[in-house]
Amino acid sequence: ETKFEKECETTYEEECETVNEQVCDTTSETKTDYVTRTQCTLVKEEQCHDAPEKVCNTVQKAVTKYKDEEKCSTTTEQICNTVYEQACTTVVEKECTTVTERECSYVNGVEKCWDEAREKCWDEPRQSCKQVPKQMCRDE
Repeated sequence: ETKFEKECETTYEEECETVNEQVCDTTSETKTDYVTRTQCTLVKEEQCHDAPEKVCNTVQKAVTKYKDEEKCSTTTEQICNTVYEQACTTVVEKECTTVTERECSYVNGVEKCWDEAREKCWDEPRQSCKQVPKQMCRDE
């Protein structure tokens, strides 16, 4: 059985653009106005005052924007365990046993008998089994 697990990480990417912003300064400039008044005689009088004037110019200003970006990937994990299987082979062993056989012979017409011990051997097949470890893995 394969299980999928979502692994996520958030990365930040800096995105810059240039915007125009109006920056204004107030400056004072001396302006002269000539005013005419009635006196006994007409006299020109000079009156001075500071006239505030708004001077504006456009400057470039860098603006930084941040964009969140999520990167995801799917990972699988392998789970392993050891199982044992039985492995069998046929082995042949030599089996022996001692048997007593009666031997007889004629000597001068007379039968003489005696017991003779003999070893009889044969091949005896048998099963030999053992547990063999085996690694079993599955994705999870």
